[in-house]
Amino acid sequence: MKISKSTSSGLLKFLEKIIRGHPLVYFLLRYFIRYTNIFEDDAHGVSYLRLDKKINIIDVGASDGIASKFFIRKLNVANILCFEPNTPYVKILKKMRYKNMRVYAYGIGEKNEQHEVFYPRYQFFKKNFDLVTYTFYNKKDLQKQINLDFRFKKNIKIIQKKIFLKKIHKLNLKISLIKIDVNGHELSVIKGLNNIIKKDKPALIVETDKNINKINKYLKKFNYGKYSFLKNNKSFEKIKKIYPLNTFFLQSSHLN
Repeated sequence: MKISKSTSSGLLKFLEKIIRGHPLVYFLLRYFIRYTNIFEDDAHGVSYLRLDKKINIIDVGASDGIASKFFIRKLNVANILCFEPNTPYVKILKKMRYKNMRVYAYGIGEKNEQHEVFYPRYQFFKKNFDLVTYTFYNKKDLQKQINLDFRFKKNIKIIQKKIFLKKIHKLNLKISLIKIDVNGHELSVIKGLNNIIKKDKPALIVETDKNINKINKYLKKFNYGKYSFLKNNKSFEKIKKIYPLNTFFLQSSHLN
């Protein structure tokens, strides 16, 4: 399996190059991006899916609401359900005050449980900057990502904490789209949403991680295929060897 390191272009690609270096620069740029319309290129594929006229969305790992805001702008959204266990981001999401946004202060997993997670804290002149976007469920995976992304690592400390996860057995809504971005915990989220996926057959956008082949095998039993979105062609292409940053798992009915 090969994973594309970036699917971004233009301004976002330029910002990524700056971000990959210093934790404080990342923190400040992430704050800035929150107030823009910038988002990952392949996410634009949602506009080319065949979905219901008005849709309900689940956003798992909603973080500071960048994805949710993008979906609300791009699609005809009835409701968007944001699942985010990190308290700083929960506060940000609730301040966004979209009438069709519901915020749940926990994550999704295969069972109801407390789970340990890890994130980096950067100290600058005795002030702490928590890089909560880098919350990982595995400490080694986090350390690997820090080494990959940042050249200045001297003042980074890894913080450990517990979050609460829930399995979602049923919802009183038909779900048309699910986005999952949880830094390596994606397979567990999919299993935690098993009943919803089986019943509603939503389109899924999943951040590609080391378990992507297991996710593909798991979703095959629900007749999903794996696709990448080609922004230049405004079309979807079946994935063969190289995985994009985000993998679309789709039913044939989702494709025009």
